[in-house]
Amino acid sequence: HDKVREAAYSLIPDDAKDDFHCMLGEALRNGISKGDGLDDNTVITIADQINHNLDALRQSSSSMRLEVASLNHMAALAAMSRSDNNTASAYLSVSLQLLPEDHWQSSYRLSLKLYIATAKVACSSGYMDKSDAALKVIFKEATSLEDKLEAYYLYVNLLHSQERGEEAHMTCQDVLAQLGEKVPEYVTPEESKKMIQETIMIISGLSEEKLLKLKEADENSQTVMRFIGLMGTVSYFSKPELLPYLNLRSIQLTMENGLCKYSLIGLVGISIVLCNVTALPKVCVQLGYKIGALGMAMLQSHFEYSELKSCVNHAYSYVLQHSDPVQNCAERARKGYGFGITSGDTVFAFLNANGEIRYSILAGANLPELLHETDKYLALIGNHGNTLSRSYMLVYRETISALIDNGENTSLTTTAENGEKEVANDVIYLDRQSDTLSFHKVLQSFWLGYHDRCYHYSEKLLETKDSGKHHRLVTLFYHGLNSFVLLRKGKFTKRCAQVYKIAHSALKEAEELSRWNYRNKVNLLEAEKYSFQGYNKEARNSYGAAIMSARSSKFFHEQGLACELAAFHCQRTGDLEQARKFFDQARTCYKKWGSSVKVESISNEIDQLSFSESAAVEVQTGTA
Repeated sequence: HDKVREAAYSLIPDDAKDDFHCMLGEALRNGISKGDGLDDNTVITIADQINHNLDALRQSSSSMRLEVASLNHMAALAAMSRSDNNTASAYLSVSLQLLPEDHWQSSYRLSLKLYIATAKVACSSGYMDKSDAALKVIFKEATSLEDKLEAYYLYVNLLHSQERGEEAHMTCQDVLAQLGEKVPEYVTPEESKKMIQETIMIISGLSEEKLLKLKEADENSQTVMRFIGLMGTVSYFSKPELLPYLNLRSIQLTMENGLCKYSLIGLVGISIVLCNVTALPKVCVQLGYKIGALGMAMLQSHFEYSELKSCVNHAYSYVLQHSDPVQNCAERARKGYGFGITSGDTVFAFLNANGEIRYSILAGANLPELLHETDKYLALIGNHGNTLSRSYMLVYRETISALIDNGENTSLTTTAENGEKEVANDVIYLDRQSDTLSFHKVLQSFWLGYHDRCYHYSEKLLETKDSGKHHRLVTLFYHGLNSFVLLRKGKFTKRCAQVYKIAHSALKEAEELSRWNYRNKVNLLEAEKYSFQGYNKEARNSYGAAIMSARSSKFFHEQGLACELAAFHCQRTGDLEQARKFFDQARTCYKKWGSSVKVESISNEIDQLSFSESAAVEVQTGTA
């Protein structure tokens, strides 16, 4: 059959083939219009045939051009549903070429659809200038707010991805004002506390049964809640003081006007605040986890939210990081990246990619593999001009590089005059970025043995009121361990004595929510305390518990750390044989982690230990 078809096709003169394809497409289109189904494959087949002769189409009647333009729009949507943005862009280009000069007047609806599709495809493909240009046309030509809403939503996400937070915030504020919802410019800390308490009172008794009894929210209420949620995403980075207000309004609108998928996304937003505001007690974290789980369960059971899956997945990870194994959070973020790429939501796809790398660092994932994954993401993010995700990913990469070899062969950065590595960031969301930088300086300084520097950055981050609770907990762990090193050196003695109590108390509370993530950390802090106090038996028991719990949670880096600190303890108490065994175990863990700098450090300790043992033997045998 193929040979017969090729032979028949070869009989058509080359200069007539385009006309042939166009006629074939027309015949298929006419046949379909008489009653056959019009699925995605059929639409694409017909469009591909008709598009063979664009020159002839441009000379055809106005009605014919509009029909083919509409057909190509349908083909573009079909390609977009398959994440084939290049093909979708080609179909949209054909559609736009076929529109008449006065298309915004004569073909308003089709024009609106084509421009919003063009903006979405361009944004998903990384052509932000093209997307921005298409959106600006919509803002100019669309005749009502309703017709501009989808463009505004995409525009805010585009601004957010480029760290243009003030513009994104003002755009949301303006749209909400036009929808009849006024958002305050600023909320005081006292007002925030009252709003959080009011929100807690409303949500404390919520259940799936109660929510399902609510009426369905009207279209305007759904739109308001959608933009409140979007404003919350922007505010998390640029104006976190507004989050309590936005959360309260979301639940108030739900209780007053009815339920929709944006109500449930609002519940996830509320749970983020309850789980991450440092000043809130453990009971609020537990309520936050419950409410977040309720929102997610109802979304999955009762609503279609595929276009929001990447966004919701990213938001919910800020809740799960307090309860679920951190490795699961990394895997969830990886899946969120896939959801975003599939749906064309590259903004949240890349935020999920950030989450995957961040959680993987904390989980002790293999560093060289993680570096490779980070570089892959950086290349993709760079192609899309997403400075928000790029700035964070560069910070993560610098930490990974430092942990592998102190950046000697793996760093992308240059060395500043003070000798400290610096990341050349696109920093616009300064407060959030500053917290992240301080946190990663804590990680780098601790693992590389820069104890004074670790103390400095730990104190700097802990002084920040708006830093996330998860970052604070991890910082307290390293700050607590580092404090014992400084105490032995006689440095910062008064403050370091306080740090252990603060760190131990916070991590014990966190352990109640997640033994997997925090049990080994509590054990290791206690081991260091006992060692410092001279309680040898209790110290050894706690070191053993820290090693076992870290191994159980698959935290190879922290298992290695527990072995290393246990070795130093044995060395201080004169048990050199046991010290050697612990050093060997630590080196094995650090090899698995992929940290050359730590493997080398431990190897040096073993060499020094061997020298000490040899010297001791010489003294004992009288040969010294």
